[in-house]
Amino acid sequence: MYAVVKTGGKQYRVEKNDVVLVEKLNANDGDQVVLGDVLMLGEGKNVTVGNPLVNDAAVMAQVVRQTRGPKITMIYKRRRKNSRRKQGHKQDLTLLKIVDIAETGGLKLTPKKAVAKPTESKAKAVEAKSKTSGTKAKVEKKAESTTTKTKVETKAKSTTAKAKVDTKTKSTATKSKVENKTKADTKPKKSTTKDK
Repeated sequence: MYAVVKTGGKQYRVEKNDVVLVEKLNANDGDQVVLGDVLMLGEGKNVTVGNPLVNDAAVMAQVVRQTRGPKITMIYKRRRKNSRRKQGHKQDLTLLKIVDIAETGGLKLTPKKAVAKPTESKAKAVEAKSKTSGTKAKVEKKAESTTTKTKVETKAKSTTAKAKVDTKTKSTATKSKVENKTKADTKPKKSTTKDK
């Protein structure tokens, strides 16, 4: 039995256990996907054509892996304008294995999600063991770093306090100089030019 399925704007003729490369589907590796847009079903001379789709038919497929297509290079050139652009592109694709073709009851099919891989949990357990063995050294390093940080902070605070006091005394001295200058400038000046 074969079916013509539409996905990603393209049509594919598929049979059971076929492996098909289609436009990217939102699924993880090992997940099952139901393709509901079946345009035609056929088995030998018995052919069912949809109008536009076959009612209650579906195709169950399993995601083998998410992949990318070959690299396509596009070159844009405008003659006599010294204008050249080069651009590359790889299309995202999904590799599907057809599990089953359902003539009827396609609406009732429910896709199954893939089981999480146990290798990740083993890696986490190994990391946890390595972390526990090195915790004593880390605690000692943290204690040393915190004491040095507090020493540096107290030194910085004392230097900033001294700087503030110095700036206050300097500012009062400059204020008094400015006041003396303004008092001296208030005396009337004699003009050097003759008044007519």
